[in-house]
Amino acid sequence: MFYNNLKKTAIENYKKEFNSHELLVREVNDAVMDLYEERKLASAAIGRVEAYINTLANTPKEFKQEIGAVALSLKEFRDAVAFEKQSQQANVKGAGIGTAGTVAGTAVATLGPTAAMAIATAFGTASTGTAISALSGAAATNAALAWLGGGALAAGGGGMAAGNALLALAGPIGWGLGATAIIAGGIFAAGKNKKAAEQANNERIKIMKENEYLRARTQLISKTISSTKKLRSAIDLTVVTNLFPTDYSLFNTEQKQKLAAIINATKALGEEITKKVA
Repeated sequence: MFYNNLKKTAIENYKKEFNSHELLVREVNDAVMDLYEERKLASAAIGRVEAYINTLANTPKEFKQEIGAVALSLKEFRDAVAFEKQSQQANVKGAGIGTAGTVAGTAVATLGPTAAMAIATAFGTASTGTAISALSGAAATNAALAWLGGGALAAGGGGMAAGNALLALAGPIGWGLGATAIIAGGIFAAGKNKKAAEQANNERIKIMKENEYLRARTQLISKTISSTKKLRSAIDLTVVTNLFPTDYSLFNTEQKQKLAAIINATKALGEEITKKVA
């Protein structure tokens, strides 16, 4: 039939692009999970620097202020980690987000708390202002979803609905394409040859653009992981805690320079942890 080959070729090309999209989605999700785990390690490393500065005798006030500012900037990330842990514990007890009985709870449970918080900290925007770790059950779920959506409605954010939308766009179910895309090849096949070919080509172009975005995000996430690891290695306190005096006033010039370098690296690492990759 007329345009039959054109239609067949267009659908085959669409399916190839969509299959590439599926692989890229998994790559990005895996990369986001790796970034989240690396950032948790980095946050813990900053915590060790904070503890060291607080126990070091005669620490310069500016050091404490700088480290305190870093800790404050990490509150949102640490709240997300706390919520993840709380949700996992609640799930083990059978009373967590998986049984919250809300649409929001279902959305988070579909991803799992670790994946949800990995996506939120990589692509999210702002906190609700309420410590998620201080909540429990459905209240924690709702707060987390509002957090994902850029804050509570009352604070000018998108609220829970926006949080659910982010999960739908950013989670393993696809980056904005929706479940219908999976069966789109069948939809095209049912249409008239020329029109079906045009539809398949148009959808393929959309997916191509989405794939370009995903490839760029994968590269950016990979670079962020590398830079985070590099900065984390720069704040290793092994030598400092084992060989340096416990009183800053007894430090020599070289030791003071070493500690100052660790403080600077800690500040840079704090900024790296909170950086969004969207």
